[in-house]
Amino acid sequence: MSPSDGPVRSPLRYPGGKSRVVKLFEAYFPEHSDYREIFAGGAAVFFRKPRAKRNWLNDLHPGLCALYVAIRDHFTEFAELCREQKGDLRGRFNYWAFERRDLMAATGDDLLVQRAVQYYFLNRTVWGGRVVFDPKRTSRLYFSNPEGWSNLEKKLAHLSQISARLAGVRITCHGYEKCLAGATEDTFIYADPPYYRESAGHLTDKLYDKSFGVECHRHLAEALASASAKVMVSYDDCPAVRELYRGWRLVELQWKYCGRYAVTNEAKARGQKERKVTGNELLILNYSP
Repeated sequence: MSPSDGPVRSPLRYPGGKSRVVKLFEAYFPEHSDYREIFAGGAAVFFRKPRAKRNWLNDLHPGLCALYVAIRDHFTEFAELCREQKGDLRGRFNYWAFERRDLMAATGDDLLVQRAVQYYFLNRTVWGGRVVFDPKRTSRLYFSNPEGWSNLEKKLAHLSQISARLAGVRITCHGYEKCLAGATEDTFIYADPPYYRESAGHLTDKLYDKSFGVECHRHLAEALASASAKVMVSYDDCPAVRELYRGWRLVELQWKYCGRYAVTNEAKARGQKERKVTGNELLILNYSP
């Protein structure tokens, strides 16, 4: 196995990311030569498993896609611009988050490296790693993690590994439907869509830049059911999801959510400290590993 094929940690603080729990998925990875991650996000599964012969990462967030492409194709230029982000980090944050909103509207290869550094800097220093370009939710962009930009040379060494891992990988910014075309029985598709419960929440509470309504969950289930591939979906465990994927293999998992804490008012009065929330999750398969 070459170094670029081995496991490497995702470079991003990603809301709902699976970096800390992806090892629980390994026993369920099927044999395949074509791998497609259709809601890439932090791409924890891609970075964990051995690279397939063909690999495809897709996400609707143009800044995220710009980051992956820049790391893959323009790493030296990307690293140098990262090194220039020093001194008053709050000021740098305000520059990327509010003064350079023109970059947030760019797509394709336009201003690619600047957009990549914008996304990476914000991801490392924003609250919860949420990089939200939606102008209706600028309140989600606030500086809270300056230590996220510390040890930059160590981070760049890690990103150099990521660059090697991304070599030859197809990276796109499409709706997921395009990623299902041409799939075969030798294709492994991993889908990590927004949690179902998030679709019913208030706009300002949503984790991601793009909306994903209840109907979107139904359309996704229908599209995946029609695909000729081996499909793995990770979801929050709720009756609606179980109904959407009736007839699929459901694997029940649990883990503690990073950054989410809960305690009742009565427990607070007794002096009990907040504890991380344990979530019930599903790994949904259309195959037997």
